[in-house]
Parts: sequence; C-alpha cells; structure tokens
Amino acid sequence: MKTPYLFALLSSVALVFSCVDDVPSTPSILCREPVMVTNSSLLATKDRAGFGTVLFEEDLVVSGYVVSDDTSGNHYKLLYLQDAPENPKVSLPVLIDQTQLHAHYPVGRKVFLKLKGLSIGYRFGVLSLGVNQGGTLAPIHSSKIDEHLFRSCEQVPIVPKKVTLSELNTSMVGMWVVLEHMQFAAKERGNSYADTGTHSVDRMLQQVSENCLLDAEIPLRTSGFASFKSESLPLGKGAVKALLTAYYSDLQLVLHSPEDLDFSEERCADSAPLSATLGFEEVLQMYQGTLVEFGVEETMVLEGFVISSDREGNFTKRIVLQDAFENPSLGLQILTDEEETHEQFALGQKVFFKLNRLYMDRVDGVLSMGYTDGKTVEAIEEGALFDFVVPTEEIQTLVPLSKELSELDTESFQNTLVRIEKLQLVAQELGKAYAYYSGDAAADRTLETCGVLQKINLHTEEGARFAHESFPKGLGAITGVLSRSNQKLKVQIRSLVDVEFSAATERCPLIIPKVLLTEIADPHNNNMARFVELYNAGADPIDLEGWSLHKYLNGSSVVSGTALRLSGVLPSKSFLILGNTSFASVFGFAPDIVSPYISGTGDDVYELVDPNQKVHDVFGHRGIDGSNTGWEYTDGKAIRKVEVTEPNPVFELSEWTVFSKANEAAQEAPADFGPKER
Repeated sequence: MKTPYLFALLSSVALVFSCVDDVPSTPSILCREPVMVTNSSLLATKDRAGFGTVLFEEDLVVSGYVVSDDTSGNHYKLLYLQDAPENPKVSLPVLIDQTQLHAHYPVGRKVFLKLKGLSIGYRFGVLSLGVNQGGTLAPIHSSKIDEHLFRSCEQVPIVPKKVTLSELNTSMVGMWVVLEHMQFAAKERGNSYADTGTHSVDRMLQQVSENCLLDAEIPLRTSGFASFKSESLPLGKGAVKALLTAYYSDLQLVLHSPEDLDFSEERCADSAPLSATLGFEEVLQMYQGTLVEFGVEETMVLEGFVISSDREGNFTKRIVLQDAFENPSLGLQILTDEEETHEQFALGQKVFFKLNRLYMDRVDGVLSMGYTDGKTVEAIEEGALFDFVVPTEEIQTLVPLSKELSELDTESFQNTLVRIEKLQLVAQELGKAYAYYSGDAAADRTLETCGVLQKINLHTEEGARFAHESFPKGLGAITGVLSRSNQKLKVQIRSLVDVEFSAATERCPLIIPKVLLTEIADPHNNNMARFVELYNAGADPIDLEGWSLHKYLNGSSVVSGTALRLSGVLPSKSFLILGNTSFASVFGFAPDIVSPYISGTGDDVYELVDPNQKVHDVFGHRGIDGSNTGWEYTDGKAIRKVEVTEPNPVFELSEWTVFSKANEAAQEAPADFGPKER
C-alpha cells in the first residue's frame, strides 16, 4: 500500500533534479522556473528596428535559445538568441558587459528577456539589443543583467540549420548553421586559426561540389583571444558547424571550438577549383539591348584574364577581363565597390567569373556586369566581389593586339587590350595634361593618325596619379583597354608606361568639312514623314561624331529640347536623311536616323552644329517666326540650289527655293519630294 506514495516521492525527486543547472564551476542547485509570460517575439522585436537606436518602453517579454558559447574565448560579451532550437526564423545578439557567459547561459538554454529599458539598433551593421548611450548601442551593465535576463529550466539540443553558402544572407545572421562539403582554401595550408597577436584573423573556407568544383567562399573569423588560435587548420574536407555573423554586409563564420569542424574526408585537389561553362561570345549574344539577368537555374562560369589595374588610380572600382591572354576577341568589365583591386588581381591573372545572380548591360557603351537597380547595372557591393570572381595561381604575360587606328571600329575587339600604333594628339590638344593641370575631373584627349578620318579618345579618370602630368608630344604607340562611348572609340591606359611616343609629331592635312543642309520637308499630306536632308559636297569623308542638329520653334532663340546628335561617317558626295517616324512607309526606304525631333512646321529654324559647337550651316533666322516670310515652308519644302556647294553659318534666302501653301505651292509626299537627290 506504500507503493503509490513511494512512486510519487521518487517522481518528485526526479523532477527536481531534472531542473538542475549544469554549470561545472558551481555546485548543482534546484532549478526554479521563473514566472514569466511572453507577450512578444524576437521576430517582432527585430521588426521594431529603425533609423538609429529604438527604445523599448512597453513591458514586453520575449524568449529565445542560446546559440553562442564563449567557453573558448572566441565570443566576447555577446549572447546570441534564436527563436527556436530548430528551423529558426530569427536570431538577435544581446550585448552584455560580462564575460564567461556560458557559465550561466550555456548553449540550448531557454532565456526570457525583458525588453523595457533596452534598445535595438545596429552595431557594426548587425541588428543588436543593448542599452542606448548617447545615441549608440552599448552593452547591458553587469549590475543590470538580472533585471532583463531570466533563465528557464529548459535546456535542449540546438539543431543547426543546414544551408549552402549560396543560400546564406543577412537575415540568417546569428543562427547556428551547418555547411557540408567545406574545406580551407589552398592559400591557408599550414596556417593556424589565428596569428600570434591579439587581433582577429580571417581564414578562407570554400564549399565545393561533389565534382570538386568551387561553389563559393566565406571567411572563418577567429579571435586573437581564442584558446585554440594557435592550433593548425585541418587539411581535410567535411562539415562546419558555426555561428553565422557579419561585419556590416560581409558574412562570416565563427566557431565555438575546433570540434565544430568535422574534416574527416579527403580534400579536393586545388588544381581545378572551377571550370568555364560558356564563352565570352555566348555571353555577348545574350545581350539584345536591354538588361540581362543571370539566374540560378544553370551554372554560368566564364574564364578570363585580368587586363586592367587600379594601381595608378585609372581603373577605379572596376575590373576588365578578356577571353585570352593573347589574340583576344572579346572582353567585359565588372563593376565593384572594392578599392585597390590590383592587390587581389594581378595583370594577366587567370580568373573564373561566376555570372549567377548578376546582371549585364551597357554602361556608357561598355558591356558591364554587376548588381542592378532594376534599370541598369550597378557595382557589386563591397565585400562580395570574391563571391563571383575567383582568382587562380596562373598569371600570364599579356600580349596586346597590335592595330592601327584605321583597323578599329566600335564593334570589334571591345574591352580588350590593344596596342595602337602611329597615334598623336590632335593639334588643338597639344600642351594639355592627361586630364587637367589642376582640379579634380576626368578628361578625354583626342588622338589621331594622319590620313585616317576616325579619331580615338584617351580617357583619364580624375583619380589617376598621372592626371596632372603633361601629355607627351610626338607620335608613337599607346597600349590600353579599348572600348566605346556613344559610338566613339575610347582607350584607357593602366600607367604612363603604356604611352610610348618617340617620333616627331606629324602635321596632318587640314580637312574642311563641306556638309550642307539641302532639303527641309514638311509634306502637306503627312506631317510624320517630315525630313531634313544633309549632303557632303566635299572631296573628303566626314566623321559626324560630335555634330548635332538644333531646332528653334516659333521664333524662339532657345534650342528646342535636346538637340539631335549625329554619328557615323558621311562619304564624299553622299546624303544623310534625318526622318520622322513615318518616313520609311511613305518614301519606301529607311532614313539614316529616325527621330521625332524632325518636326519643323514651316516657320521653324534648323541649324547644323559642328563638334566645336559652332554653327556650320543654317536654314532660317534664329529668333524670328518664319510665318509670312520668304522662307516659310509650311506644308511644303525648302530646296538648296544645286550651285551652292559651301555651307553658310548665316542664312541667305537666295541660296534656297521654297515651296509652301502660303505661296499656293503645297507639296504632297512622296511625289513632290526627292530625298537623296540634288
């Protein structure tokens, strides 16, 4: 009959001892569950964050499970709490001005946290809980810990969240994670977890596929005060259990102890961390004039060679790759917020470039890769470049393509290293600096080869160390990265060594352009078929880069809208038609340039302006409304007389024959017009 009583007594004893604190440094004591009722959550707490620090003034109580362990000294005055022992949704660090936290808050211990009087804010870019001191987040003072932190009797195993490196993001910061197929990078071989000093050290961990291809990398950060800092890094491969932390946007892993690494498998060979899955030509063909998104469904890896260097400050925050170290055909640039990239990527170094999760577009005419703002490409954020660009130990001597200016165009050899022979500054640029002798601005210097119509700009960034140096006089070769800007050839050097001028400057024959306005059309039956005709009456072809057509409406002396920019080469005795949107359907052939800017209504002025922004030729008087004048062409046309073969910056009505409904000579398209005829 005493059995039930004895059973009850033994059960009570068992229950009491199941709540004993497991603290090695103190004697076992009876655990009393605090009388706490949670009325909020860590997730709701995180959502309260805003600009600066946010103070909790309500009586809020949340709970969480400890996932940090400072036993080895690798964590310091931080207690990481996640909202569940398995599959957590959120984790937050609590700043506490006390060490040896593991003695009271071991891993897996459930903790209640009173938020009233605490604040949430960013500490080194990571949302954290603490107290507000002068607008910044500070640790909870040791005398105040018992007012905010309460230990539950519950202590459970923490199940690490299984993830891959590519899945990690800042929302997981503070969680206990496990990553498989991990190994230390080859450059870490022979290193210990940290150095002999007291500063923290990063060692690069890699995640590899089953075929030993490198997927991604992440630093393992170890404190200079960690008890295991002098132990050698394991050489094998396997799983890593670690706390995911961050320094601003840079993710990193932190161990509790070396036992968190299980590297019992044989590591992958270091000779082939990645392999290319597509070529530069395939990537270029993907670009159809709009933003290209590289998703995650298919692995996309390019193999290329670095041809740019920011050592002299002239390729800041970008890296240019080409498809081969000699005889290249294509290249591209990577936009990044990283500085001093020459310290990580040497000229001629072979790299693998992972395109997944990136975007591609032309930026100032240059095919560029990076993040996106939804409209075009922007820089890869600082700290993330190595997630996409993986250097190898192979460094080759770059062999630039040797070309003359006449052999280049804006489509071929883009973003490749070239050596252009027989170049010199144009006469009006002689005596100038690479950029400017003073001030802080980028600049282009125009280079030419005598007898070649096309010219090329040498671009120098404002931060280049040689920006204030005199550009050398003479003639010679320039080695640099070829690109284009607004259909204009551009070359950019890495340093002054890339400029080799040893011959004397040549005096190039002066070409005087004879480009004329020869027909202004305003068809009576279709105002969307209006056009302006240009004619090169000279013996030399003319490069129209930098030329523009200006329009002045209704007697205004201010140019209408944005002037129409011209481009291309206009051969001798040839026409250039600038037509409105219905020109092709009316006249049966496409104009050379289609633009709604061609909309003169019969009383409007057109000016042809040269690259020096001087009026080269004109129809009509700027500042005068053409209505009821001799040059009104409403519903008609104005034709330049055939005997006129010289442009005139001053309008002369005697050079024109004008038809208009005002003089009862309305013109119907296409019958009454003759585009490309004189």
